Amino acid sequence: MRKVKRRSAIDKFNDKINDKIEDINDKIHDGFDNIKNKHKNTDNKNNKKKNVKKVNKKTTHNKNSKNISKKKKRSFWKKLVTFILIMGILGVLAVTAFLGYIVLTAPKFNENDLKFQEQTIIYDLNGNIITTLAIQNEKREIIGYDELPQVLVDAIIATEDSRFFQHNGVDLFRFMKAMVMQLLGQGDAGGASTLTMQTVKNMITKKDEQETDRIKKVIRKFQDVYLSVFKIEKKYSKEEILEIYVNDNYLGGGYYGVKEASKYYFGKDVSELTLPEAALIAGLFQLPDGNNPYKNIEGANRRRNLVLLYMYNHGYITEEEKELAKKIPVESLLVGNNNNENTYQGYIDVVLDEVQELTGNNPYKVPMKIYTTMERSIQDGINKVFACEKKDCWFWKNDTVQGGVAVVNVNTGAIAAVGAGRNKTGARQWNYATQAKKQPGSMAKPLFDYGPGIEYNNFSSYTLFNDEPWNYTNGPAVGNWDGKFEGLITTRRALQISRNVPALKAFQIVGGKNSQKFAYSLGLDVSYNSSSENYRVIASGVDNAINEAYAIGGVAEGFTPLEIASAYSGFASGGYYTKPHSIIKVEYRDTGEIVEFKYNKERVMKDSTAYIMNNILESAVTSGFNGGARVAGSHVAAKTGTTNYDEATMKKHHLPSYAVNDLWTVAYTSKYSIALWYGYEGVSASTYNVSDGAKDSFMASVIKYIPKDTVGWRMPSSVVAVEVEKETWPAKLASKYTPADMRTNEYFVRGTQPTETSDRFAKISDIENLKSTKIDTNTVKLTWDYNTPEILTEEYITKYFTSSSVFGRDTKKLINNRLEYNKKNLGNIVFEIYNQIDEENTTLLDTVTDTTYTYNGYGEVNLLVVARHEKYKANASDGIKISLKLAEEVPKELKVTLKGSSSIITDIGTYKENGFKSITYGDIDVINSATIQYQVTASTGTTTYSSVTELETYINSLPAGTYKI
Repeated sequence: MRKVKRRSAIDKFNDKINDKIEDINDKIHDGFDNIKNKHKNTDNKNNKKKNVKKVNKKTTHNKNSKNISKKKKRSFWKKLVTFILIMGILGVLAVTAFLGYIVLTAPKFNENDLKFQEQTIIYDLNGNIITTLAIQNEKREIIGYDELPQVLVDAIIATEDSRFFQHNGVDLFRFMKAMVMQLLGQGDAGGASTLTMQTVKNMITKKDEQETDRIKKVIRKFQDVYLSVFKIEKKYSKEEILEIYVNDNYLGGGYYGVKEASKYYFGKDVSELTLPEAALIAGLFQLPDGNNPYKNIEGANRRRNLVLLYMYNHGYITEEEKELAKKIPVESLLVGNNNNENTYQGYIDVVLDEVQELTGNNPYKVPMKIYTTMERSIQDGINKVFACEKKDCWFWKNDTVQGGVAVVNVNTGAIAAVGAGRNKTGARQWNYATQAKKQPGSMAKPLFDYGPGIEYNNFSSYTLFNDEPWNYTNGPAVGNWDGKFEGLITTRRALQISRNVPALKAFQIVGGKNSQKFAYSLGLDVSYNSSSENYRVIASGVDNAINEAYAIGGVAEGFTPLEIASAYSGFASGGYYTKPHSIIKVEYRDTGEIVEFKYNKERVMKDSTAYIMNNILESAVTSGFNGGARVAGSHVAAKTGTTNYDEATMKKHHLPSYAVNDLWTVAYTSKYSIALWYGYEGVSASTYNVSDGAKDSFMASVIKYIPKDTVGWRMPSSVVAVEVEKETWPAKLASKYTPADMRTNEYFVRGTQPTETSDRFAKISDIENLKSTKIDTNTVKLTWDYNTPEILTEEYITKYFTSSSVFGRDTKKLINNRLEYNKKNLGNIVFEIYNQIDEENTTLLDTVTDTTYTYNGYGEVNLLVVARHEKYKANASDGIKISLKLAEEVPKELKVTLKGSSSIITDIGTYKENGFKSITYGDIDVINSATIQYQVTASTGTTTYSSVTELETYINSLPAGTYKI
């Protein structure tokens, strides 16, 4: 089938013109034919006259010659006039055709062509601008004419179009001059375009800077004139045209319009522009990048001064104002915004990805106002940490080591801040906070082991595990980070110091099903279907069945800091999970449509589970591995994590034995959750971590920018706190006599707390069959029986540690530990013998290890025999008492010698001497006895003294007299 070429409107128009010209030619030819016919008619008449009359041939010939000459002259002028007429008509037709061509080929005028797409604006949580995004590579904010300062209007008019308010869209003289110069190849005619024409050129006819065809340039120029005069100037006022002009033009640095240019160059609103600032901006309209003061300060200065000259020449400013403005250095006006790198780019990238996912619209193509959850004070702090120089931040060991940080509001799921990584140079780069999936190490333990253990198996903070050699179900052994085993350990302690064996045991008790269900509810990439027994983890598009390696962080694909921070927010918030997000709402600038985003806050665990975990991890900060999260005066919970290289990697890269891979810390308060990763993207002989505290220093630097939490977590009614005696299972309450180092305050799900009291340290049982045998009148031998409490026997201890699976396999070690503890801290049973004078006055006579004691004394006496531990007295028995009646003691004589007198008195009486020389009672030197007290009664009352020296000092101060001692 033959293709038929479609005729354009221009071709049709040309055909019409050609038809008109042919019609004119036909009429001209018809005119000439009429003239010829007239001449023929005249000749016929003359011939007829010749037949009638005879004339002189010579005379007739002369007359005819003259007539012919005159006719020829008339014919020339007629032809000339006809030619000129034709050419005039053709010229008019040509001009008409050209103008018609201009009208027909000019772009169709559409008001939408004069409308702008404003840039996308991103706001922080408080409504302050984070950044603006160029739409189709144009950063623009629209300003109204009424908002323009007069000084800027004057500068633009004086520089670009001094007769703007007088002409109707075109300056004819300047325009015609420009056209001639254009046709002669003299460039673009130097300023022939009015502001109206420039607006048309920029927004409708779209000037092609690469166009070299002179004819096409002229045609486009006439199109600019046509649209300016007959469209723009008819439709819009001068003020509206100027408003369009100042909003449209590119003014350097990626910014369009005077509003953004004012911020970019001077850091101020356009309404605040001064004369030299306004002149600088007005000078940028013709050559924005060439005169950008950040790139060409000399060019910008020259152009600004030229604008000032134009303003002076047109009477807008005085010569004095011109000269003063010229003296102000351009450098002093600039705000210093000479780069477009945004310090918030990491957070902005998160926002852009989320907006596109939620709306399907690209913020770089669709102008929006995006209201985010970024908390500037926290984000600024994290930015400082990531920008810290190596010499000031020892945790940044080199330019290769990287970090990622995510901060989430635990109650709303709002992303408060991110640390996307170090040495970022632009937008949409790899984000270590939201894209870098790393194995979490021990941070998995609360998520896969103990959290679900509390939720589904009623674990408490006390739940016991035997930290002993242990294996995965399929055989391989699991070890601890220090290669040691601690024996019997509580859940609290296991988490505080991050033991692997208890974690694996907890996972095995909980089961993979509940473990996976719990982690999935916290937003982790673990697919879960409650109606299916098939629980799987999705990693790199391949289904991998969850296994026990998850217990200690061997996660198939890994998690990002944002995922970890969000998951731990489930604990911090009291049991709720909200999907992490950075956007509150989006407003479309073109339509005004507002789309608000709501995020469901779901309860994913019991409040008891959340509180018990919070309590455990808060104690880890004060009594365990805090990862740098300790903050004075703030309630902070934390968990650390470390991953190791496998043996093959160690060998391949010749890594030392102490090399480790990823370093993690997650820390949270009742308001914020912060997850931090520290490490290298790749591994080599020089890029590996060691446990040297770098991660802790990193977290300490970050967490100081998180608001302090002085309140912490309130214990819900579903939790009970009790004091438990350590190493009891099932858990038992501490007794009255439990040693302080064997007591621990722990938290239980209500209804599961212990109610029985431990008898391990119960009061020692009393002796039995206490008897006395008199040896002589003043000597008695006591004997008794005693059975060591069963709870202290090796047989009982062995039976105890083999009675429950919680004690694991290595019970021999537990038995030996218990026996060793008893020996070291309790000791053997001993017996104390007391002289019980009365209920409140008892004197220890002796301590024996045998069940016999010999007593020597006088008169009636009450002896008390008490059984107790050799090294621990708190739980001693009440004691068994026996009363004895022995021979009376012969009275002893009290002898007192007074100073200054040799007389001896045998009774306490009166004296007149100045103090004692000696006092004896039998063979006892009373003066040197520490158990004697003295009372002196005088008229002033009775005074007690504990030593003779004090008594003598007092007596020496008394006047002579009689006193009773």
